[in-house]
Amino acid sequence: MMLRACAAALLLVLSGCTYNPALGKWKIDQRTKETDVTYVDPLSSNIKKQTGNNTIELLKDSIVVSGGGKDVVENSIQYRIQELEGAGGTEVRIAQPRKDDPNNYDIDVFRVSPDGKTAHLETPSEIVELKRIDQ
Repeated sequence: MMLRACAAALLLVLSGCTYNPALGKWKIDQRTKETDVTYVDPLSSNIKKQTGNNTIELLKDSIVVSGGGKDVVENSIQYRIQELEGAGGTEVRIAQPRKDDPNNYDIDVFRVSPDGKTAHLETPSEIVELKRIDQ
């Protein structure tokens, strides 16, 4: 199993693709901040507690937020990946095009733990702790 994972990672590196540890399904484990702000990006508004949504699936170029009854899909998502120093894990910046101005992006910060099992998401109005859902 480990050999297969190493081979897959090597193929990604050789093909010029960057591995994104944030991709996959995540369950909101804890909400540590929820504030009202004048402008809220789509991801922030879709994970607010009152929506009932508790699952975030990060795909190659989209995000699916679910759990509250109706799935919400955001398209044209871009990711910027940066390894954190030491054993800090990986920081993934999630860039969402603004609906009123697609040339400008809202950026949310997603930090994946070194073991890839937990993550911390910060948006302008929300801070949540997440656990990876095994697939």
